[in-house]
Amino acid sequence: MKIVDIAIKKTYRFNCPVCGSRSQEFVDIGGKVKKFFCPVCREDRYISWGELKKRIIYEGAKDTQ
Repeated sequence: MKIVDIAIKKTYRFNCPVCGSRSQEFVDIGGKVKKFFCPVCREDRYISWGELKKRIIYEGAKDTQ
């Protein structure tokens, strides 16, 4: 067996369901629902786990966002 890449961190991206602005910080409130503050709408928003887009950063890879 051969290890190809070593993941060093996971990031999650998602957009506000109202205005579409992108954010990366959220709070898990349980029941597969996440809460985050939208800086454009200036309100707390809620999204489901399925709306998150996971990105895995590998060792030695450039972190371009």
